[in-house]
Amino acid sequence: MRVSTTTRFERRLKIFSSLHPEFITRVEFIMTAIASGKLSAFKIHKLKGRLRECFGTSITRAYRIVFILNPDEICFIDIGNHDEVYR
Repeated sequence: MRVSTTTRFERRLKIFSSLHPEFITRVEFIMTAIASGKLSAFKIHKLKGRLRECFGTSITRAYRIVFILNPDEICFIDIGNHDEVYR
């Protein structure tokens, strides 16, 4: 499966990494697992509203990763706290 990211995700990941270096290993683990198809290991859920084409998963209770899941590609589109990514 091909993995891609948006420029927004790259920008937000850089900011998230500098603010929360303690979560970088977990973020890498989650992204790698999702990319390898291990979706059931995380609380992945379909989103609603303007993000209805997207899925979300938790990094911690407060932080989320939002991505688009297609049969042949995963595109990570946002990372951050719950209120920021679901706005």
